[in-house]
Amino acid sequence: MTKQRYCILAAALLLSLAACSKNQAANDEAPASPEVTATLQPYLDSYKLAGMVTIIADKTGKVHYRNLLGYADVENKKPISEDNVFWCASMSKMFVGASIMMLVDEGKVSLDDPVAKYIPELGKWMVIAEKDNNHVLLKPLEQPVTLRHLLSHTSGLTFLSELQQTVGADTTPLKARALSSVTGPLQWQPGEKYQYGNQGMNIAARVVEIVSGMPYEEFLQKRFFDPLGMTGTTFWPNDAQIARLAGAYGPNKEKNGYQKGDISFLTKPYSDRLHRFPEAGGGLFSTTHDMFRYGLMLANNGELDGKRYLSATAMDELRKEQTGKTKVNYSLGYHLRNGMFGHDGAYGTDLSVNPRTGMVALFMVQCTGGDQWKARDEFLKTATAVFAK
Repeated sequence: MTKQRYCILAAALLLSLAACSKNQAANDEAPASPEVTATLQPYLDSYKLAGMVTIIADKTGKVHYRNLLGYADVENKKPISEDNVFWCASMSKMFVGASIMMLVDEGKVSLDDPVAKYIPELGKWMVIAEKDNNHVLLKPLEQPVTLRHLLSHTSGLTFLSELQQTVGADTTPLKARALSSVTGPLQWQPGEKYQYGNQGMNIAARVVEIVSGMPYEEFLQKRFFDPLGMTGTTFWPNDAQIARLAGAYGPNKEKNGYQKGDISFLTKPYSDRLHRFPEAGGGLFSTTHDMFRYGLMLANNGELDGKRYLSATAMDELRKEQTGKTKVNYSLGYHLRNGMFGHDGAYGTDLSVNPRTGMVALFMVQCTGGDQWKARDEFLKTATAVFAK
């Protein structure tokens, strides 16, 4: 390389770094939205929510508004921050749908493939025809359960497998969970009804393992987390991450203060990789930064920073209703809500992307009291209004 060319490249790199620094600085200085504060402050005042981080951004990555309200640790009066870790619960489902669609893009699976093509034992599923306290009458499948059924909650499966209900959601490998699902009969014929749950997601994640030849968590790490820079997203938060875990709160019985809750769905210690396994439907922990990165990829139609993760065709599938005749606003591991798509989690975390306007809205909270859904809906309504300005 000539000295002149080296100098040109060095100058270009410095300009690029300066632009990145300027953009980062602009993001760091993003103001709080007074409208968002006004919308959410009543939830803090009434002890319904303890603390939350909200982001309203566009698909270029520019953060228009950032609100940090309340506490991550009420007892020690530690304000919530973007450094906090959150249990994302069912936000995990987005990655199952994206993983299957990545394999569809590669020509390795089809959404309408029977699940039994990959796990032959699941061809033995039976369906409940009659049931009361004294008997259960089963009948055969009228059509195969497909990957589309699994991802859209129309398979007929219950929320968790009988094995998970007995020994815990995350104490057995995906292989064992998938195989055990055949012991619990389907509640109805595939495609007949929508019933939200985690069991179908875990079976789909097992298909990812079989087709890709690697553990599900390794697939996520190599295909999504590492290239997207999602350094804080994991099924097994370490001690340092646990120390930054935002507390989960709801109002106490007297409604005059907070009561701290726990993540009873998962098994402690969360860092135990020997006895804990990926709960694909609800086991991920993550950060505001990481979920924002994933949201930007979705907002840019499956591409970010010059790397394509999902084809435009795959993104079309993730943005459209997939529940057949049930007509529920759900796709393949993605909620569809008021023109937006994304997913929420049990304690209130939510990522919503508007493909028409390019808005990326993030709502990070840990709430055990049941008020997170109303707060989330009001936040998204406010976010849509302020983003339009």
